[in-house]
Amino acid sequence: MKKLTIFCFALLCAGTMSAKQFRSVTIDTVCHAPLNVIRQVADSFCYQFQACPDSLFKWAYLGLEEQTTPEQHRSKEGRDVVHLEYKDRSYDPQTKKGDVAIDIYVLGTRFWKDQHLGTESRLYHPADALYPLTKHMVATYSGSILEGGEFLLRMTPISDDLVQLHYEFNLTFGKFFSVFISDKTWRNSMEWRFETMLENIVECAETGTVKPKVRGPKLK
Repeated sequence: MKKLTIFCFALLCAGTMSAKQFRSVTIDTVCHAPLNVIRQVADSFCYQFQACPDSLFKWAYLGLEEQTTPEQHRSKEGRDVVHLEYKDRSYDPQTKKGDVAIDIYVLGTRFWKDQHLGTESRLYHPADALYPLTKHMVATYSGSILEGGEFLLRMTPISDDLVQLHYEFNLTFGKFFSVFISDKTWRNSMEWRFETMLENIVECAETGTVKPKVRGPKLK
């Protein structure tokens, strides 16, 4: 048993050395809506993410719902290998800083309790120009799961009703946790969700609402 334990530990250490800590979703697209509208939607997304994340399930998170069948929980490469449960929340509207307590489940089992997600957001533009406008939100975690996260939406008007968007959602996983996030797990469980979030943000700006949808990982 001791030899087996040492062998497993050695494999885990080897995986830690080769695991990818930084993961990113980067998308360039066009939104058919005025700049002030997509800006308001971006502001709403960041505010709700920081202060009342459950509200995002009504629009920005539509199509991202967890699947709770035993088969999916047993699959380490399934779409819901990791899911979050939000708990206590606090937000300071003056500094635009927020804090949310989270329980984190892996394969249906709670691995981390009362992890804290701290966030701060701001809107800015270049010193010598009005555009592009950039909505930027950074996140830090109290535990070792993530070293940091970042949401960025850069908005450049093309015309009165057309805006060029550059979107990034960046995550830096902790060294230990990154072992569990293979390329396939990232695609099946996480990447497609960040892609869908942008689709929902754009849909909300263009139509004023987000229609319910069924989404899943894209085959690659």
